Parts: sequence; structure tokens; C-alpha cells
Amino acid sequence: MEIINYSPAPHKPCIILKWPNVRILLDCPLDITPFFSYLPHVYQSARLKNAPPSRRFNNLHYLKDINNRILVEGVPEIHHVSTDALQMSAIDAILVSNFDSLIALPFYTEGTGFRGKVFMTDIGVQLGRLLMEEMIEYFERIDFGTIDEGWKLEEICTKFPNPPFTNPTEWRKFYTHQEMSAALSKINTLSFNQTIDVLRVQITAISSAHNLGSANWTIRTENERIGYLTASSETHTNSKKIEKSEFRTCDTMIVTNLKRIIDYSPQAMGQALLQTLTETLKKGGNCLIPMSPIGPIYEILEAVSAAIDNTNGIPIDTPIYFISPIAKKSLAVASISAEWMSETRRDAVMRPEEPFNHMNLIKANRLRIYDSLYGAFSKEYKSPCIMFTGHSSLRIGDAAHMIEVWGNDPKNSVILTDPDLNYDDVIDPFRNLPIRFIYCPMDFRLDFLAMQNLLIDVKPKSVICPPQYLKPIQPGRPDTMLIYGLGNIYPMSYDEPILLSKLTKSKKPKMINVKIHPEIIKNLKFKQHPTQKNLAIAPISCYLSCYDDDFQLVPESRSAPVARRKFGKINVDRFMRDLRKKKLDCSEIRHDSDFHVIKVHSNIDATITVSENGRKIKIQAGNQEKRQQIQDILKLGLTEDDGIPIFDPGNVKMSKRWLTNLTRGVQPQISSHAPPIPSTSNLISNHRIFDPEIEEWHKKAAKFEDSAENLAENVENTEPAEKIEKKLRKNEICEENRTDGHAPIKWALEILAWLIWYRKIEFFMIYIMFGVKIHQKSQI
Repeated sequence: MEIINYSPAPHKPCIILKWPNVRILLDCPLDITPFFSYLPHVYQSARLKNAPPSRRFNNLHYLKDINNRILVEGVPEIHHVSTDALQMSAIDAILVSNFDSLIALPFYTEGTGFRGKVFMTDIGVQLGRLLMEEMIEYFERIDFGTIDEGWKLEEICTKFPNPPFTNPTEWRKFYTHQEMSAALSKINTLSFNQTIDVLRVQITAISSAHNLGSANWTIRTENERIGYLTASSETHTNSKKIEKSEFRTCDTMIVTNLKRIIDYSPQAMGQALLQTLTETLKKGGNCLIPMSPIGPIYEILEAVSAAIDNTNGIPIDTPIYFISPIAKKSLAVASISAEWMSETRRDAVMRPEEPFNHMNLIKANRLRIYDSLYGAFSKEYKSPCIMFTGHSSLRIGDAAHMIEVWGNDPKNSVILTDPDLNYDDVIDPFRNLPIRFIYCPMDFRLDFLAMQNLLIDVKPKSVICPPQYLKPIQPGRPDTMLIYGLGNIYPMSYDEPILLSKLTKSKKPKMINVKIHPEIIKNLKFKQHPTQKNLAIAPISCYLSCYDDDFQLVPESRSAPVARRKFGKINVDRFMRDLRKKKLDCSEIRHDSDFHVIKVHSNIDATITVSENGRKIKIQAGNQEKRQQIQDILKLGLTEDDGIPIFDPGNVKMSKRWLTNLTRGVQPQISSHAPPIPSTSNLISNHRIFDPEIEEWHKKAAKFEDSAENLAENVENTEPAEKIEKKLRKNEICEENRTDGHAPIKWALEILAWLIWYRKIEFFMIYIMFGVKIHQKSQI
């Protein structure tokens, strides 16, 4: 299994877990730092609206010079991980850990070829949908005119005093309501501790306590037990406590998204926020707090109202404004989500009481909720006041407009709380205004010490984390880096695959779960194992069904339908010619050294991915009928198996196909007669099938296959293939070896018996020839 990190930022995880048959994407990040290259959108502001164009770029009138910064007067864009690099068409599932990650989902699922499933907690989807709707509303309000993209040229944007953090040509416009709805329709919701199966990979969501519905994950297969820990908290009072017990069964832990603000606890930041707020109100000023309408705001609203009650000199009727298109829905959803809350708040719901104090504040007219600054708010606005609104970047939403309204009064203050946004970048366009800016980042995530204690508790064998966590954030401060003394820590560098088997250095054989049909177990006759007294064994004769990656042992049937096996590798050019012969228009939309993507247009609209030098093909089409049509064309370029087994069970002689393959130099297939698999008393559905004797048979069969070239030479040097074919024609049988259905499992002992018999004949012939030569010499 491979682990690949596609995000250079530890607090924006994007990781792919890759098996031969399944790929899972852990989170889809959204980077809003491109916002800081744009002019804030405000309703009315002569200072910003009439800002002079930059003299350095006279021909680009939309580039404004503000506070020695070049800002673009246009609709802000975002940046996300390249979906081409992720190969979204090959992703089978996306695990969305929290609503911060959900906001980015449409960029990864729409128009990328993604056809898998998305998994997230139910409350996470409800709250995340609200955040997506708010962002869309903010972008729809922007009335900047359309501009060209000439400023994105490298020779221009790199000369800005504030050059972009990433390549502007990779930025994208925000999505629409239709794209949002399409992405949300792909989500499968689940609860904490609910396990789902994705192509035999068992996935469980567990509470991370970062926000309501935020999750960590455990991922299990027959051979790997992995824990994925992203933004988590031990200090939040809203959410259900962080779940650690599930991690105790994990061999490997992937750790991301730890606390970014060191030396300051959330409690200390909360006290600083309340102190700034009360001081501002005492002076008769207004306090603006730009922050998300979902998450920590639920607690801060309660704390702010309590601070007003307990502080002398502040009128108790000082209004608290909560302005957002989703403010009412956010409070309503949070109040009824008892299942996802902390024990204290859940008990309040059961009494029944309000889990938060919001409703009491609304009834007392102390907390006032509005959709925007227009309409009723402009008529009822009262000062001094406290205002919660968005967006925390101060580039979109109502917050930027209120700074322009209050900015010329030094008694007013703005408290910035987002720990993931750079303070200087946020305030750049407003730096010259008299209004005060206070930085109180509310970061509830686990710090390095808390993370180390958690690892000591769960005791994984190995830990994988971003390389930034393995160096002290501050020189000489080992407490600002991740340390784990009970196992190894490996860096998860950007775009560098990590092979898990090399990290664990496990020599245990890889196993898969196989389900056994009840009819097979019913007819087994067990005997005691010759060396292990607590183990019973029995011979078994059945078919192995491996359809859709689901392995089952089913009863043997002579009348079972079989399909001739196709083997070989796909020639892309020939395949495209075959498609065109069938009047299917096609084109190659991607071509790497070992990766081809073919798009079939016409009425089929399918995508074919060819990889591993033509040996692996993935067909994606609208329905099974279209897929089958392409599959039939694809088979034209393959060789058909003749269905004749390598050996006749009744007669230890070589078959026709065996000789044909040898004379042609083709690697023979020996899977028609696999080694015997003894069943034990505990071999039931979903139990592992493993026995040392079975492994020994597999090793012997592999050695036999490796000696194919030597056998071919021996056959050619002893007797013509035509004569042997004639002798063996009577013994040919027509069993079929299938890759997508039932495969007969026979005794491998006959293979070894034939090998021993053949070697004896070979040595005997050599001995006779050697004796004849000696006799001839003696006669001379």
C-alpha cells in the first residue's frame, strides 16, 4: 500500500491511500490565500473605489496601488490541489473530515471524472452545506466588472511588491449552486463509530471534537490497520469528546493539522478577546469580530453576553449583531444536534433545556440576527455594539464594508480570530485606518505535547506526519516539534509516495478475507492436524469466485457457466483503430510514459484508462451496456485462452496449450491447478485462511513456474512437440480458468509429481547417452 501526500501545507491535508484495487482520498483542501491579491469588496467606499491604478502597469487599469500593495479589482479566486495530479477518475472514495474540507468538495468531484463515493458525518454535511451557501451568496454580491487575465503572466505578477503565493494561472472561480448540489448528492452520510466497506477496505468515522460532526478515521484491510488523525481538540466544550480507543488497534498513525499557534491556549486567547471587547465598549466604541458563522462562534456568543453582564460600565442592553445569510439556520441546526454534542450540552437537551443560551438572548432582544447589512438592519442599527459577521479574510462579505464604516474612529476595534490566515495579509488594505486591529487566534486543535501524549496512549508502531512537524518551529524548542519514543516517525513529504510495507518491514504473508459457502462447510470431513492438536483440517474441492473484488469459495459445479480467459496487453493505437472501425469517435486526451486516457465520444461518452504498460485497463461509462460494448472491442486485441488445463488430473502428462506456450516462449499460466487449501473448524465467513503448509505449496508452485524456460529447452532437445501433441491428444480436457468468475481449485501435488517424474526421465536419458559415449570410446 502507498501513502501519497499532495498538500505542502500541514494544516490543509490531502492524502491518497493507494492499493492495487482501490484508492481513497483523505480530505480535499481549499486555499483562500489568493484572496489577498484582490481588492476588498465593499458596498460604498471612496477610498477603495477611487484608488489610483498602479503606475508600474499603466495598461492594466484594474491593478490598484493601495498601501504600497498591488491589488486586483476583480472577483477573488481560490486555489486547490491539482485534480490531474490526484487522478480523480481513479479515486474510489473521498473521506471528508470536517466542514472546512467540505467547502472544497465541488472542485474535486465536478468535471474531474470522479465517479466514486464521498463519506462524511450527517451533521457535518448539514453545517458544511450552510457554509457553502454563504460563500456562494458572498460571491454573487460582488459587482466588479469582468477583467482579463493578463496580470497573471509570470513577468507581471512576480514584479508585485506582494507577489502571489501560488501560480495565478492555477486559480479558479468559485462554484455555483448547481455544482454545489451535484457534489452534495454524491455524499453518503454516516454516524460516529459506523463502519462502511469500500472494496474490502473497512472505514470507521470517530469523533475528533474539533467541531460538531468533525471526524478522524480508521482504515483497515486484511493486512493494514491505519489511523488518520486530522484537526482534533481536547478543549472544545461543544462537541463530543475525542475518541482514542479505536486508535489503539492501529499499527500506523497518519497525523496532520495540528495547532499552529504555540504558547497561547484557547482559554488565554478567549480572555484576551473578552478584555479587548469590554475595553472597546467602555470607551463607547464598536467591536467587529469577523469569523465563521459555524463552530467556535456558538461558545463565543455565550461568553460575550456573560462578559457584558459581569462588567461595570457597559449597558446590559448593548446589542450583539450576528449578520450572515445562514445565521438563523446555523443556530437552529446547532441547537437540535444533541447526538453530536458534548455530554454536558447533550444532557441539557434531554432535560429538556436549550443546549446554548442563544434563544434566551434572542428573546431578550440582546442577540439580533440579520441576513445582511441591507433592509431591517440599517433601520434598527444601534451603537455602540458588537458585530459578528464574515468573511474572516476581509475580502468578501459584510466585514470589509463595516471596517470602511467604522475605520476612521480609533475607539472602534476589529478582533481577528482565524488561526489559518496571516494577520498582516488580512489587514493590508486597511493598514492606514485609525481603527484598532487585535489578533486573538482561536486555535482549539491539539498542540505537539497533547499529540505526543495521545500517541503514547494509543502506542502505534509507526507514525507518519508532514516533515514540518519533525523540526522545531522555534530553534532550541523541542516542545514545538513532534516526538514519539515508542516507535518510528516518518516524514510525509509532498508528492513522494511512502510504501507502507517498507516502513513496517513486515515479513508476514499478505492475506485476504474469503467467504465460504455453507454447502462447502457442511460437507467437510475434518481430521486432526498431524502436528497441531488444536487444529483440524479437511480437503476441499470448490470454485473460487473473485467477482467485483469479492472473494468467495462456492460449491463446485460441472454445469457452471465459464468464460474464456483473455490475456496479453493492450496496444493503444490498435485499440483506437478498433473503436473507429465500430464507428465510435475517440481521442486520446492524456498520454504519459505509462498512462493513457482515451475519451470515446459518439453516443457512448466513456473514458478508458490504460496503465501499467497496457496491462491494466479501467472502463468508465454511463451504464453496464455501454461498458460491455467497449469491453468487447477491447478484447479484440487480446489472445483467447483455449481452456485446456496445463495438466490432466488423471494422467501426469503435459497438455497441448502447455507445449504451445513453451515453444512460443509464452509465460505459462498454472493457476488452473492451485495448491490445496485445507479448511479448519474456524474457517467461516470473513475469517482469514492461512496455514504454513499452504504457504509451502504456494512457494513450490512459484518455483515450478519460474523454471518454465528450462522445461522449454528440455522439451525441444528431447522430442518434437508435434509427436508429443499427438500422444497427448487423447488426454486433453476442456476446463476454463476464469478471472472474473469461478476458478477451479485442484491439487497442486500432481504438478510436483509430474516435475519429479519428468526430471527422473531426463536424468535417466542423460545417463544412457553418457554411457553410450563411453561405450563408443572403449570400442575405438
